[in-house]
Amino acid sequence: MNQNVSSPVRSTKKGKRLPLRLIALFLITIVLFYLPACAETVPAPNENSLKVTFIDVGKGDCILIQKGNSAVLIDTGYDATSTTVLYYLQEHGIEALDCMIITHYDKDHVGGAAYLAENLEIKKILLPGYEGESKFYSSLMDVIAKNGIPAQMITSDLSFALEDINYTVFASNVGYKAGEDGKEGNDNDCSLVIAVTYLEDSYLFAGDIEKAGIKAFLKAHTGKCDVLKLPHHGSLEKNTEDLLEATEPRIAVITDSTGEPASSDLLVSLKSDGITCYRSSVNGNITVTSKGDGEYSISTEK
Repeated sequence: MNQNVSSPVRSTKKGKRLPLRLIALFLITIVLFYLPACAETVPAPNENSLKVTFIDVGKGDCILIQKGNSAVLIDTGYDATSTTVLYYLQEHGIEALDCMIITHYDKDHVGGAAYLAENLEIKKILLPGYEGESKFYSSLMDVIAKNGIPAQMITSDLSFALEDINYTVFASNVGYKAGEDGKEGNDNDCSLVIAVTYLEDSYLFAGDIEKAGIKAFLKAHTGKCDVLKLPHHGSLEKNTEDLLEATEPRIAVITDSTGEPASSDLLVSLKSDGITCYRSSVNGNITVTSKGDGEYSISTEK
């Protein structure tokens, strides 16, 4: 390589060196020739692609939905992972969210919400139809009030569209009951469930619904999806199979951790049903990209 670079600098006639001006002109020509080729290697963003990224926050939910200039975040992970989430968003050019949706008020879903709401422009926040009791809920409410962020509690199903993407936020039909004597209440079953469709593409994000939540959801709603974010980090309920049979997903995503992995029985069931499964504990960040034709490409980043 050194010989190839140096050989044009020397003249083959009478052993004389080329003038410095010619050397400089030659080098400038080489640079100008290669710069356009380098620029072309960076692909332009595809405005027609829907990109859904399950950001790895351990056993918790933080799901980014993008198309064109729109960005929606479903849940925010933990308080301890909020800086990681913010960095991920900023690294991908996101300084504002069209909507933040909190499915329920457990710390692994709402923990990072207040921090993100302080550091990003958020046009609207959708909340479950009950008041939370944790400090993370209180912190989020304080930021909403201080910054004047429009917020809405979802007590009946809500639909809206962004960049040709149709969102339906299903309200819970399970009444909220707070825990007693320090015990956890039934907020998992009160999770909002979100359906996202783009032409032939279909996604369902099932929050943390457990036995009662799955039963209530299936009683009120029908419909299939191609990509299912399984509820409650891959725990197995007696009626989980009912959810799988009703939705018939081709791809399942589980937001678990190495310390608290998904149910092995559920993983066996998914495999026997021919459902391709991706897990945060194994795959890290999981990105599903589709173009509205019902075909999906998946990339992972551990």
